Amino acid sequence: MHEEPRHRPVFQNNEIRILNVLVPPGDTSQYHIHNTPSFFIRLSNTITGSQVQGELPVAGKSKAGEIRFENLAPPNNRTHRVWNADKDTFHVMDVELLMKGATFDQKPLILPNLKLEIDTNWVRAYRLNLLKGIDFKAKIKKQSLVLISLNASTLEIRQNGKTGLQNLKPGSFFAIKRRQSFSMRNSIENTSQFVLLELPPK
Repeated sequence: MHEEPRHRPVFQNNEIRILNVLVPPGDTSQYHIHNTPSFFIRLSNTITGSQVQGELPVAGKSKAGEIRFENLAPPNNRTHRVWNADKDTFHVMDVELLMKGATFDQKPLILPNLKLEIDTNWVRAYRLNLLKGIDFKAKIKKQSLVLISLNASTLEIRQNGKTGLQNLKPGSFFAIKRRQSFSMRNSIENTSQFVLLELPPK
């Protein structure tokens, strides 16, 4: 699936592969196979369609901020194509979960401004909303995290001992390793919106 031209790999380690999916207006992807448990984050409001190979096409609509998990490992793998029937680019992030047999052995995270939305054996997904002047801090010992921006924002980021202002756009992400200190502070009037993915410990 990551070899399909519109599914561009932007990060990979032994736990995850992140694909930035961009389908221009009027374009259709090639048929491609999903065969890995995956977490999808929609980043555009777009009229779309899809077709599972050998089946009839289905119309759809992408809503920015929608998230979902699908266990697409065999025998649940899916071969399909998608198209953009809108005037704006269809944008979605696909986080493939590469760890096999991992499960959580601790309760979900309890941190300020964090709300658990999806809880599975493969991944936990939280919503994180930061008002102006509000901090988010994380240092997790056993598991790693992925933080993905849902909207444009400017934040003061501290990671790996370095601090600086960063302008984020929908789909900007941070991979936070185990025992790594990470913090950020919202520096603008608008609320900064994120999805935080928690991965099982090794």
